[in-house]
Amino acid sequence: MRLLFEIGMEELPARFLKQALNDLKSNLETKLNNDRIKFDEIKTYGTPRRLVLDVHNLAETQEDLNLVNMGPAKNVAYVNGELSRAGLGFAKSQGIEPEQLEIVSTPKGEYIAARKYMKGKSTKELLPEILKSLVLELNFPKSMKWSDKKLRFARPVQWFLALCDSEVVPFEIEGIVSGNKSRGHRFFGKEFEVSTPEEYFTKIRENNVIIDLDERRALVKDLVAKCAEAGEQVHIEDELLDEVTNLIEYPCPIVGSFNSDFLEVPQEVLIISMQVHQRYFPILDSNGKLLPKFVVVRNGIESSDFVRKGNEKVLSARLADARFFYQEDLKHPLSDNVEKLKTVVFQKDLGTIYQKIERSKEVANYLIDVLGCTDRKEDILRTVYLAKADLVSNMIGEKEFTKLQGFMGADYALKSGENERVSLGIKEHYYPRFQGDLLPTEMEGIIAGIADRIDTLVGCFGVGVIPSGSKDPFALRRAALGIANIIVNSKLNLSLKALVNKSLDTLSKDGVLKRDRAEVEKEVLDFFKQRALNIFSDMKYSKDIISAVLEKDCDNLVDALERIKALEEFVKKEEFGKLLPILKRVGNISKDHTDIIINPELLKEDIEKELYQFSIELNEKVSLALENKNYLEYLAELINGKDIINNYFDKIIVMDKDEAIKNNRLSQLRFLTEIFTKMADLNQIEER
Repeated sequence: MRLLFEIGMEELPARFLKQALNDLKSNLETKLNNDRIKFDEIKTYGTPRRLVLDVHNLAETQEDLNLVNMGPAKNVAYVNGELSRAGLGFAKSQGIEPEQLEIVSTPKGEYIAARKYMKGKSTKELLPEILKSLVLELNFPKSMKWSDKKLRFARPVQWFLALCDSEVVPFEIEGIVSGNKSRGHRFFGKEFEVSTPEEYFTKIRENNVIIDLDERRALVKDLVAKCAEAGEQVHIEDELLDEVTNLIEYPCPIVGSFNSDFLEVPQEVLIISMQVHQRYFPILDSNGKLLPKFVVVRNGIESSDFVRKGNEKVLSARLADARFFYQEDLKHPLSDNVEKLKTVVFQKDLGTIYQKIERSKEVANYLIDVLGCTDRKEDILRTVYLAKADLVSNMIGEKEFTKLQGFMGADYALKSGENERVSLGIKEHYYPRFQGDLLPTEMEGIIAGIADRIDTLVGCFGVGVIPSGSKDPFALRRAALGIANIIVNSKLNLSLKALVNKSLDTLSKDGVLKRDRAEVEKEVLDFFKQRALNIFSDMKYSKDIISAVLEKDCDNLVDALERIKALEEFVKKEEFGKLLPILKRVGNISKDHTDIIINPELLKEDIEKELYQFSIELNEKVSLALENKNYLEYLAELINGKDIINNYFDKIIVMDKDEAIKNNRLSQLRFLTEIFTKMADLNQIEER
């Protein structure tokens, strides 16, 4: 059987569409599985006016239920041939009579059991309640009620189309009755009736609706791109493309224009204004310079001069506002804005953004010394001081163009007489803004970015604002990822523990640290470790190798990456494959032993003495190799010990009857384990 279910409604907000379809699909899968109804696949389709589920090869009936629930052991359930309280209680809990109990033999003995058998019902008999519950249980970020109805939904529901093959699945919710009718495009379609799911897909397209999200997105992208003339390109961002796709049922691109006088404003401002407020696609020349043209995607099937002129008029008003705010901002230097930040609260327990800047300056001073950037100290500290000044500008504060944070500050800084390093640092201190984004290239942006993020991260942990599940209001995961990515990309020889403690110092000095310092330090470092694991995994290194290194030490991420690279190369060698089981054997035998002090006088066998001497020499060699960060040499030295260790295990019984000898041998193996795990916990590495 094939099931088609469509929820028709008033236009849904673009950001609700994909999640609603995902939730509907997930909820239906759960319900069908819980009801033992087999199916092949569930496809989803959607537009602003409809959410559609298409279920293929739906079983005609439930699977029969045939369960055997085990109870207590027979000797507990029966006493002197009569059911005990335990036996009676089990029968009652299963809803059966005592005489219906069975005795089941298992490898562990005989137990009483209750068998439950239930003939599967017809799927069509169950579908009405399943579909009804799908609607009632669907949640949105914001829901509403309308008219006199109690149903809560993102937008008023208009119709339900529910077909199982050629039959309507009957149900009703507050007067809205399911049927076999749907509606086409609001302006270029009509209501239509279908007799099968297959017919629906034909008629919905005839009524100018493309219900497949991926198909509609590809069509929008193609049609918009074709609006560019020779020497032009349409600037298409994925985020805007997704939003436009979710706002329309059929795309019709229209090219509009605006007064070229507006181009005196930085093109990023104009582009953001077009994208955010109007959902327009800007048109650029072949060099990426903005042209006074744009593409608007109409929800329809034909172009219209009336629509074009209306959009041009609205955009002109938007751009006039942007130009006005930009010109107002240029009337005073950027540094004048810093004082205003004393009234802008960053977080209620962490104080104002101005306080945050003061703390960041202290961290920046520390980083300047550690990273050897004293020759650029003045520019770095100036960057930190001005980095947030554009937040209270007219362009950011009034227009709420948060995407322009940093960019506007950089532009205003240059026009205020600041040097190019400071200007670039203001812009780059926000990098990376998201996964895969640009990273800062100069020390002004690098240090300002790290100082700002570490204050946010440690500060929020310090007052108990910690990410939980999907809740991360201060984007702490992104902050930690940003710091880690900057450190790795810029190859900064920096201790995370020292950085965290410097931030804790500033927070304590400012009187805003609320939680135990040691606890916060541990939590933040663990938080960094998880982010580092993600970063190195994205680099396609093996997860067991990453874990082996990070579990040992992830304080210096650049050094950790070098150890990962060395291990990744070395584990491919045949000799390492032979050594690995030996390392694990040594580690497993000595894992519960903590002493590494070896008494040479208790070494009775020649092989014990030989291994002892080898261990002492090996420890000296690997310590020197690690001191010089020569990780391949360290690993090569370990391989030299495989034969002697194998020989030791062939001739020595570690668990000797003499307690002193046994402990001495365990200490010898524990000492070897310490050597083997100096660079990484090699026991975590899987055999290739």
